[in-house]
Amino acid sequence: MSIGPPDAADMLPAACRLLASMKYRIDDVMEALWRFPEISAAVLRDPVFQMLGTSGAALVPDGIDWLEAVGRNPAIDEDLWLAERSGAGSAESTLLYAIAPYSFARLVLPSNAGGDADGRQYRHFTVDDMVLEEIDPSLVIGGTYQRGWSRAVSARELDLVNAKAAAAAPGFDTAYVRVGRLPLYVAVEGKNRVRAFRAAGKAITGFTCTAPFPDPEALELHQIVDSSGAFSGVAVSDTGSGAKRVLALSSVTAPVLEAYGVGWGRTLPPDAADYRGRPLGAARRAVLEDLVRHFMHP
Repeated sequence: MSIGPPDAADMLPAACRLLASMKYRIDDVMEALWRFPEISAAVLRDPVFQMLGTSGAALVPDGIDWLEAVGRNPAIDEDLWLAERSGAGSAESTLLYAIAPYSFARLVLPSNAGGDADGRQYRHFTVDDMVLEEIDPSLVIGGTYQRGWSRAVSARELDLVNAKAAAAAPGFDTAYVRVGRLPLYVAVEGKNRVRAFRAAGKAITGFTCTAPFPDPEALELHQIVDSSGAFSGVAVSDTGSGAKRVLALSSVTAPVLEAYGVGWGRTLPPDAADYRGRPLGAARRAVLEDLVRHFMHP
C-alpha cells in the first residue's frame, strides 16, 4: 500500500464538505448569539426584525467578529469563543434561525464577471431539467428553520421522507441545485431535512438540477497583502473581465477553488478595487455583514 498525498479526486469533495459544514457552524453560532439576553432583547426591539422577521443590526458586531475569526482559522473553538462573551444559551427561545442556503452560496462563492446580484442561480430551477438522485448530505448546503426537524430522526422515518420525495413532482418536495461541476449542492426545497440526514449518514433522495459555475481557467486566486507584508485575505478574479471579488471565508472557500483547479495569480493590496469599486479590505467586511444580516427567521 502506498502512502502519499491525498488523491486529487478526493480533495475536491473533502473541501466541499468542509465548506458545507462551515455553513452549519455559522448557523449555530448565530443562534447562540441570539440567545444572549442583551442581544435577543435588542433584536426584538429592532424595527427591521419586527417588520421582516430578520435578526437586525444587534447581531452584526459579534457575528462579524466570529466570521472574521473562523474565516482565518477554521479550527477555532466556537464554544470557548462564545463563553468569553456572555455565557451562551442563557436566554430561552423557541425560534430557530439559519442563513438561507442560496444566500450563503451567493456570498461565499465566486461567479462569472464578479458575482450574481441576488443568488438567482442557486434558488431558481426549471422542473423539466430536474432528475431524481441519491445525494450525499455532507455535500449539501441546507439550513434548519423548523424545530419539528430534529437532527436525530430514526432511519425508518428518513426512509419515509425519501419515499415521499421520490413520489412527489420534481421541485415540489425537494430541489437541490448543484454548483456547476463541483460536488456541492444548495438546498432550495428540502433544506430543513439535511442536518437529520447528515447526522444519520444517510443519502437524501431528491430532485436536482445544475446551476452555472465558472470553469477553473476562468478564475484566479490572489492573496491580499498589505504594505507591511501582512496577509489580510484572499480574492478571486474573473480572468476574462479582471473583476475581483473578496472571498469572505477564505479558509474554507479557497481550498475548494484550489482543488477545483483554480490557480494563484499575483498578490493584491487591500486598496485594490473589487467588482463594485470598493477596496478589497472594506468589501470583505461588507460581505461578512451581509452574511450576518441573512441570518433569519422564516
